[in-house]
Amino acid sequence: MVVGAGLVALTLISNLFAVGPAFENLITDFRPALTEQSIKTAHADIAGLSAVQTEFSTKLVPALSQQLKMTPEQFNGFVSQNFPKVAAGMGALPTAIPTFDGLINTLDQQRPLFASADAIPTESLPATTVPWALLGAGILVFLIGLAALRSPKAGGAAALVVGLLLLVVPLALSLPGKAADADQLNANLKPIYTQALVDNAKGGLATIGAMGTEMGTTMLPALATQLKMTPEQLQTFLGANFPATAQALQTMPASLERFNGLVKVFDNNLSNYETLKPVGLARLILIWMVSGGLVAALGAVSIVTARRE
Repeated sequence: MVVGAGLVALTLISNLFAVGPAFENLITDFRPALTEQSIKTAHADIAGLSAVQTEFSTKLVPALSQQLKMTPEQFNGFVSQNFPKVAAGMGALPTAIPTFDGLINTLDQQRPLFASADAIPTESLPATTVPWALLGAGILVFLIGLAALRSPKAGGAAALVVGLLLLVVPLALSLPGKAADADQLNANLKPIYTQALVDNAKGGLATIGAMGTEMGTTMLPALATQLKMTPEQLQTFLGANFPATAQALQTMPASLERFNGLVKVFDNNLSNYETLKPVGLARLILIWMVSGGLVAALGAVSIVTARRE
């Protein structure tokens, strides 16, 4: 009865009926972002932004400043004055690119741990079943304890069977290893999964998105006019001499949409992560199994004592 009451109390004190849905929602939302293809696409998007940053400062600025009969410093001042969003975006890229690259690398490294945690308790059962199973086990063990007061032999037999199930089922489902992987995933994400990360990522993406819009709709048409080129001629000129920039103008909207989608997943699940962050799943599984072993042992003792009497 004490062990059963303890399992019920553990379920409630650990807030598992909030942790279970939080865990399941977080896992479900992050699952598409942690596929091998999603990670590869994110790396390609980052490489494209990095190429634009390098090409803009090392090739495009010197070439256009020469065409416009300006020094590179004068051209940069011209851009800052007339196209401030482009200047702000180019200024944000040196910080944003390493940040997103580090984030994607971290997610890539967590993929094996995530796959293991995603299978709690099984690949077909959601994590929301775990608190109900623990609560149900506690109530059942408590009732078996009550029954043992009237019939020690029958109650002991039931306790032996249920206790062994509580001990064996987690092992059969590999729950100790899955829970340890989930705890390690939790520990690895703690340094980066913060409100500051979400806010900085949102701000960086907004700045870079505004840069792409102003560059395509305002800056390049204005430069085409000053260079006495048609928009088509300017696009050809960019494609021939600055392929990374020309390519980025086409792909940047889709790339930024993907990054915004990832940041939205982080943002939407921050409260879920805060809910499950303090909980040690491996510790809960260990308590579950130790409780099962104790119930089985008490059941065996009850049977032996009843036979002797």
